[in-house]
Amino acid sequence: MVRSSFLARCATAAILVAACGGGASPAASPSVAPTATAAASKETSAQAMTRLYELAKAEGTVAIYSSMNNDDAKKVFPLFEQKFPGLKVQHTRASGEDLVTKVVTEKKAGQNLMDVVESNLFEVGFIIQQGYTQKYKTASFDGYPDQVKDKDGAFVAARVNNDLPGLNTAKLPAGVTIKTWKDLCNPALSGKIAVEQGDVVVYSALRKILGDAEAQATLKCIAANKPSLRSGHTEMANLLAAGEFAATLSSNGHRLAQLKYEDKKTIDWARTDPIITDVQAMSLADKPPHPNAGKLLMEWLTADEGQLAIQSTGRVPANPKIAPKYPDLTNFAKSFYVSLDLRADFDKDSDFWRATLGIK
Repeated sequence: MVRSSFLARCATAAILVAACGGGASPAASPSVAPTATAAASKETSAQAMTRLYELAKAEGTVAIYSSMNNDDAKKVFPLFEQKFPGLKVQHTRASGEDLVTKVVTEKKAGQNLMDVVESNLFEVGFIIQQGYTQKYKTASFDGYPDQVKDKDGAFVAARVNNDLPGLNTAKLPAGVTIKTWKDLCNPALSGKIAVEQGDVVVYSALRKILGDAEAQATLKCIAANKPSLRSGHTEMANLLAAGEFAATLSSNGHRLAQLKYEDKKTIDWARTDPIITDVQAMSLADKPPHPNAGKLLMEWLTADEGQLAIQSTGRVPANPKIAPKYPDLTNFAKSFYVSLDLRADFDKDSDFWRATLGIK
């Protein structure tokens, strides 16, 4: 997945709040439709899937709106279809803010076309706030860390993104090493760094990790190195591998690992402590056209079989008992999980980010 421009997400959310006649502020806790339901409390994943499959056969389809890229989706969803013959996955792929726009537009038109939505936590949190989802706890819900789920079942993650400084080891200036975000301040890296211009969430995380003053100072000195502003993590990682720059402030770890291990590029990543971990939230629609198939897909994605399917793509499964395909994405430090609490200073962080980096 390419995580979309965070600034665009912010602008979209603000516009959509007005379009919906108000709504919760960006920092508010998620709310969900009052008709929320949950799986039977003592069912195993296998039992829940067996029950739901019998009901879902008549529905025939499950519609998921997701920011998972098509290449990964082609590896994951056919395995679900093989497991449950007669069911087809309709995957609508779009960036986070585009998914928000699509869902809100459809809902305001009285259309209920999606069964499941899955994307970055901030976008899905906004959709939840608008009342377009319902609570649903999968049978495996209790086995997931608190950081990747809402305690009441508003969302649960099937995958996470590790946000790490990317490195082209062949392009780093002699004697330069990057182990922390502050190492990107080295004047030898002037003109050799790329920044995804929408990564405000990374700055928000750094404020919590480093403290306000140090995070601000770090971003200012990175900005002094005149970074190249880019849009799209996948494209930026590909350009890093091509040698267009020596480092990135933040790249999706799984893409860096793919370039390093599958494509044999001179790619590595900084072993930051902690690892900024972006939760990819998944939620059941409030009025799903295929309710049983939607629940079944969520059950499968959060069960071991679905987690292994996600693992096979190189992405990091949300359930830590399923080891990632590339262990060195996660085995060097603890995780710092992005949470909805980070949205509390949404406007302030965005303004500082834009002003410091010179983003128009």
